[in-house]
Amino acid sequence: MTRSAHTLHIRQCMAENPRTPPVTLTTLAADTDVGMRCRVAANPNTPVDTMSALAADPDFRVRWRVAHNPNTPVDALTVLAHDTDATVRWYVAGNPTTCAATLTSLATDADNDVRRSVAASPNTLVPILDMLAADTDTDVRWYVAGNPNTLVHTLTVLAADADRVVRRVVAGHANTSTNTVHALTKDPVTAVAREAATTGRTNCLRRYANTLTGNDRDQALLLIETGFTGWPDDLATLLTNQLAITTAHHRNSHTITTTVRR
Repeated sequence: MTRSAHTLHIRQCMAENPRTPPVTLTTLAADTDVGMRCRVAANPNTPVDTMSALAADPDFRVRWRVAHNPNTPVDALTVLAHDTDATVRWYVAGNPTTCAATLTSLATDADNDVRRSVAASPNTLVPILDMLAADTDTDVRWYVAGNPNTLVHTLTVLAADADRVVRRVVAGHANTSTNTVHALTKDPVTAVAREAATTGRTNCLRRYANTLTGNDRDQALLLIETGFTGWPDDLATLLTNQLAITTAHHRNSHTITTTVRR
């Protein structure tokens, strides 16, 4: 390795080292070497002002790193959301720092991958998820079905989706209603029906665990979340026979009685 090559290697290492002082990273951000600027743009310790400046870099590869960096300021991400390069916009949509307003503007992006990333983001607003649930791209609907913020009414609509993968994801979603899960246990696609049956059983287990108290409840919930299957025979039999749980409100009482359909 020549001396100049060795020097370049050292500077590149400094550019990507998260312990490099911000002032040094700012200096390296002005380097003529694209690879150097890319490393600075990806560094979590790069100052906010420097990241904003790199957001306007003429090389799309640098802007990729800026859009992907979770420490990029919101204002810079808002600007990059209008970038001519679709990959830059895709990274913006997937950045955990991107605000809801920017995600809303990206929800109508012409690029499928960008809309998929918006549909998967935990920062996307519920009305936008509702809109994307009707997207013509199957994968967009798939990501909506898997988004933890998707509400029950949207999941109910997606339960009737023509795509089996979308329905399977709905069947396993924590927000899917009991009635919808029960309906999906009769899905003609075995994988969907099996997922719904598993979800229904897990929901029953959670309800059972919540009837317990103290340490017993905590241990039961922990076992449920870790997929434990060695439940007592009587409980296992009960849960196997449970297809759905409905809540019956007595007309003359405020008492709520949980009944089990067998």
